[in-house]
Amino acid sequence: MRPRVLLPCLLALPALAAPRVQAPDATWITFTTAHYRIHCPAAFEAFGRDAAARVEAIHDRYLGLVGYVYPRPIDILILDPMMTANGMAFPLLRRPFVVLWKTPPEPDSAIGHLRSWPELVLTHELGHMHHLLWPARKPGLWRRWTEVLGPVVEKCPRWVIEGYATLLEGKLTGSGRPHGAFRAAVLRQWAREGKLTPYRALDGTGGFLGGAMAYLEGSAYLEWLERRAQDPKVFQGLWKRLASPRRRSFDEAFTATFGFTARDGYQRFCAEVTHDALELERRAEAGGALREGTVFTGLDGWTSDLSVSPDGGRLMALVRDPKKPGIYIWDLRAKAPAPEAPKDPEELPDHAPRVPRVPPTWRIPPLDGSLPWQPVWAGSQAVSFQLRLPDAEGVLRPQARRWTLRGGTPPAAVPAAKPPAFAWGEVDGVWNLKDAAGHPLTRTLSAAWDPAPTPDGKTLYFSRLTATGVEIRKLDPTQPALPAGPLPADPAPMAPETVLPRPDEPDPLPPPGPAPEPHPYRVGESLKAFSLAGYSVTPSGLSAQVGAGGNDILGRLNWQVLAGLGDGAGPRGGQTGLSWHGWRWAPSFQLFSVLARPSSQRFAPASGYDQERRGAELALTREDLGRPRTLLVPSLAFERVVLAGRPGVDRAVAGLRGAWGSWWTADRQGASLSGRAAWQSGRTGGQDWTLARASLAAGWINPWAPLTLRWEEGRLSGDPTALDRFHLGGVATSLLPESLDLNRLAQAALPAYTATGDRLRRLRGGVGLGPLEAYVEHSVVWDAAAPRPAAQRVAGLELDSDRLGLPLDVVRRVAGNLRFSLGIHRPLDGAMKDRTVVTLSVLLRP
Repeated sequence: MRPRVLLPCLLALPALAAPRVQAPDATWITFTTAHYRIHCPAAFEAFGRDAAARVEAIHDRYLGLVGYVYPRPIDILILDPMMTANGMAFPLLRRPFVVLWKTPPEPDSAIGHLRSWPELVLTHELGHMHHLLWPARKPGLWRRWTEVLGPVVEKCPRWVIEGYATLLEGKLTGSGRPHGAFRAAVLRQWAREGKLTPYRALDGTGGFLGGAMAYLEGSAYLEWLERRAQDPKVFQGLWKRLASPRRRSFDEAFTATFGFTARDGYQRFCAEVTHDALELERRAEAGGALREGTVFTGLDGWTSDLSVSPDGGRLMALVRDPKKPGIYIWDLRAKAPAPEAPKDPEELPDHAPRVPRVPPTWRIPPLDGSLPWQPVWAGSQAVSFQLRLPDAEGVLRPQARRWTLRGGTPPAAVPAAKPPAFAWGEVDGVWNLKDAAGHPLTRTLSAAWDPAPTPDGKTLYFSRLTATGVEIRKLDPTQPALPAGPLPADPAPMAPETVLPRPDEPDPLPPPGPAPEPHPYRVGESLKAFSLAGYSVTPSGLSAQVGAGGNDILGRLNWQVLAGLGDGAGPRGGQTGLSWHGWRWAPSFQLFSVLARPSSQRFAPASGYDQERRGAELALTREDLGRPRTLLVPSLAFERVVLAGRPGVDRAVAGLRGAWGSWWTADRQGASLSGRAAWQSGRTGGQDWTLARASLAAGWINPWAPLTLRWEEGRLSGDPTALDRFHLGGVATSLLPESLDLNRLAQAALPAYTATGDRLRRLRGGVGLGPLEAYVEHSVVWDAAAPRPAAQRVAGLELDSDRLGLPLDVVRRVAGNLRFSLGIHRPLDGAMKDRTVVTLSVLLRP
């Protein structure tokens, strides 16, 4: 192709790519109010405008409710990374910020009772901020210098943190969870079954809906405490005691506020709730007011998307079972297995279980790490659904899939008539089913929702809440509609408005006013600086890097300045760098000065390689976070190197690094495949050379012990000097750009320059043990002109930051772009043979 044709085609490629929406290089805007900066993608302007119109009216209420408001501006980020409703508060004293996800909640979720999603999520998350940012009174100098979190968030258990924000959510909106049928249903049903959460587990996340109990039971308990104290500001006294110079624990401050311990009060609260729930049950059953259908099957997880196939022969539900989630499909025409007769004639027959467990005929498991979403029937033998998979920005996007059912009973003819319409909703404070005219079809003491009629309209399947999961039940919808009327509640409950919800109140907040006009996002408005610290503790030397860095809330601009201190081996020196992520190709620039003396290593000193390096690197980074995940980094570097007392030489390096990785899973097992490659062309003191490295890794993904095998090869050609040759041992340092350390075969357990040459090979096998990886590694560096020596073998156990699933965007905002690795190793060859080596490496990049 001729250049005049090729060049326009290349220039047109960026226009063909999908537009960027939520990445730092996308178009963002900012709404600035008196106390908040609301940053959102331009595509989310409507949500941002709604939030900006409400936020100051909400802010005005916090001082009276909480007793404190944070005096400086708080940044609010609006995102939509997973197509689900959520919000997060980060009450970091040096950089407080809030993240709101714009997708509204589903009606059958715990947060589905609301007037406005922006109003609800703002009141909850900003309630967190002003509550948890309450400052310590009379802090000492050490605390002033080192504190990251305030005393309230440090001391309060999770049920207080989440329960209090939920309580504020109800007070500020007159709606939300404290007024919703869902919280009341959970408290009522758990109490009836004797399964209210023990105090010690109230902070936990295990079990069915366990993570929600801090919000639901926590807020109800706090309301009970406030009502018992008959003081609407009683909690302000608790927060003041927690922030007091007396340094009281939470239990001590709670007892000083209420006169009894939090555990004792909670146990009394549970007793009163249980009394009210059982009294409601007694009255309802005595009056014959219940209609709850019959049980089809019990399930251990939350269900949704219940539906019957067009021919009426299959029942489908999306089940979030903790062990086997997926789309469950039952063959309704299949014969039920006959009960097993006792083998011993004198053996008594077993009692039939109250709640049968009918296994599904088919299950569509999670695929590629994504739970199937929004399933619908595509005929009677196929299901269409969506998988939420990451795009190039790492944002989950729906991708259509289709699954054909194999086996089972043959499908029947599809009835010509459509089934009657049914609905569900709150009826006198309880989730119940309704017919097309709005008349109630069920009256339950629990919660009934998600109606799924058969095509002939003779059977109606639905979901019912229990304390251990969800029951799928069925009833005859042709029965007469129930008469209107609430459950026969106790007129004098011990814990009012708990087992039955408090009705919604008029919104205490004024209607949203006009929002300020947005302006383009500006880096300088949210730019913050913080201290940085990096370390390396290995046989090749001890080194620490200290300095300062900073970034803006989106991470468009990142900078750092480091000073390196170390022992005789080093490395020591300084580094300054910055990167800009406001463009699709993110540029970075680093200046450095590094002094390393391998001849001073404690183990296996390497003479002839002491060096002082000064120079700069310019690089561009393009990363796609989808499937496959890709990385491309072209770079150009120049340095002046003085090696072991010899005259200094100039070294110029141009190169390209890349990485690729993807995975394929069905259920909880699958495979992963990834690769990395690097190519460099350089000139050192007038001598030209070329470096090439490549690695390939394959893995078996499983829930027990994931396995990974990695192979790596490297070649150096041309006329390289001692500075350019591959060398085995040591770890990377924050002071030196990555492109100038590509000739190192890193191994933390071995001293630097354990071996040198123009060829390298490494084989590594790893077994995942939770966040840890046990590994065995064979590494060898040699000269092609000489026989390949025996490999250096190392076995060990490593904890790597990449395996912890840390929220790196949050870490970056408070500690820079860091990675760390902690390991315990056992070299099996060479100078370190049979030694146990403990290493630590903390790496900082701009």
